[in-house]
Amino acid sequence: MHASLPADEEVFLWTPEDGYGFYEIGDIVENERPAHAVAFDPKTLRVSTHPVTNYITNPTKRIYRVTLESGRQVHVTKDHNLFTIDEWGGVTRIPSEDAEGTHVMVPDQLPGPRGTETELDLVTLFEGDDEIVAYAADGLGAVRWTDDVGRTTRRHYESRNAAPLSCVSSVKTPDDAEVAFKQSDARLPRHLDITPEFGWVLGFYIAEGSVRRKQIQIANTDPELLDRVESWFEQYGTSVYRRERNDGVERLTVCSALWAKLFRRLASEGGEKNVPERAWNWSDDVLEALLEGMLDGDGCRRETRDTLYTANEALADRTLYLASRLGLLSSTYSRERENYIEPSDVHNSGTEWAIDLAPDAHKRGQYVPVPSELLRSLREEAGLRMIDAAEKMDYSSKSSISNVENEEYGSVKRSMLRRFCDVYADEGADTERLEQLLEGGVRFEKVASVEETDRVEPTYDLEVQPNGRTIENFLGGRGGVFLSNTAGLCDPGYRGQITLELSNLGTAPVALTPGMRISQLTFTELKTEAERPYGSERGSKYQDQAGPQASRIQSDDEFGGDQLERED
Repeated sequence: MHASLPADEEVFLWTPEDGYGFYEIGDIVENERPAHAVAFDPKTLRVSTHPVTNYITNPTKRIYRVTLESGRQVHVTKDHNLFTIDEWGGVTRIPSEDAEGTHVMVPDQLPGPRGTETELDLVTLFEGDDEIVAYAADGLGAVRWTDDVGRTTRRHYESRNAAPLSCVSSVKTPDDAEVAFKQSDARLPRHLDITPEFGWVLGFYIAEGSVRRKQIQIANTDPELLDRVESWFEQYGTSVYRRERNDGVERLTVCSALWAKLFRRLASEGGEKNVPERAWNWSDDVLEALLEGMLDGDGCRRETRDTLYTANEALADRTLYLASRLGLLSSTYSRERENYIEPSDVHNSGTEWAIDLAPDAHKRGQYVPVPSELLRSLREEAGLRMIDAAEKMDYSSKSSISNVENEEYGSVKRSMLRRFCDVYADEGADTERLEQLLEGGVRFEKVASVEETDRVEPTYDLEVQPNGRTIENFLGGRGGVFLSNTAGLCDPGYRGQITLELSNLGTAPVALTPGMRISQLTFTELKTEAERPYGSERGSKYQDQAGPQASRIQSDDEFGGDQLERED
């Protein structure tokens, strides 16, 4: 069993408690948190969610950093697998140590949420917070007064049908309750609608805003953008004032401790501002508006692409995921920048991240590893000679076809593969696999580097194999890269001898002697019979094997083999 990711590497999962979000793999594995992984189906390349079926702690190993040309990045062990395709268009794995220069799989678009969050429940969001007070005209029901609430303060709250959130239950608080910051008369309804305009204002704050204890400040040179922010806050009766500086920058101040606390809770503050964790459960139109707000605040608009600039590497990561969720092509790069603040004579230097976003094709994400044998077989199925195929595709000579079929290129443009697909489909060939490579749900990006780090630590992995299906991948790393998982299990119903594969990944030889302990087996007792036991009905390829056997993974149907079709 090969190793996988260090404990602090983030994976993108869905959990019953919080929906979609980012979780450190070490926390997920050590606590065996129920979760669904975002993964692609090797048969169709469709991206969806599948339950995590096992949690694996692996030995201590050296960590490597894999970086794609798009700026996506993941930390793994050097023998951990990424995904590409073979000459037949079948999914195949490649160890990260051999991946440099190859095109590996990333998501084309992330799946939408299971049930969209359409409103913020402020009582739940601030539950237990003694700075936030709930008000209810008909009373708050049972109030659990804490010892730090004195008698005089308690009588004051009771006279106003109010209590701090540290003393009330979110379940029993009426839906029509209002909330306010303590010692403030400015109230908000318990439930705030999550609208596209709310998303835009929050995105603009992430890009241009700052927050203090009792106010939000947003500075910009465009008064129309500030008008939009002001109008949104004023609908809630919030006090807002503006002041223009000598350099033409205008500062808008939202005078509200409650709004300040809310924005800080959702998107953090200072250099740590980011896309809210809960935003992945919001609708696409809200997320589109949130991204628009970020770009309006700290972006550059061009004819073919938009670019967001930030000094926050974590925000660059989340923006790449946000682009994938919205079906946008994206890439990121960094550069060192130095700024001079004239009035204070201060020099600041640091790393600036640029995230390019585009709805249409550009260089990155537009190449596919050449499925040479698949293309050859489809041409023959279509009954075309190379010269015939070239003419139908408007190429000047058959060499355009020959070069692809003979793997003169390591990858081809998606647009070129689309030509092959359309022509062969018109001639009656079954181009389903080509369609899946083009439209199934994944894209391919080139690995720019694989670098050894100085980190040597325990590693973790997830198994994603629901009902015996060959899913065996999950999404993780900065920006999102599909990663292989290790399912080192013998399924219930298996009969035969087990083959143990050994590989020395060190630099020194290791002598094995008779009787040496080199492995262990762990048995888990089932409480009921297996619903789908290992065997011929599942097309199980190792049943009744005798003696040591080589891997038969290439016989799986998703790798171009002839294994029996598995049930979903």
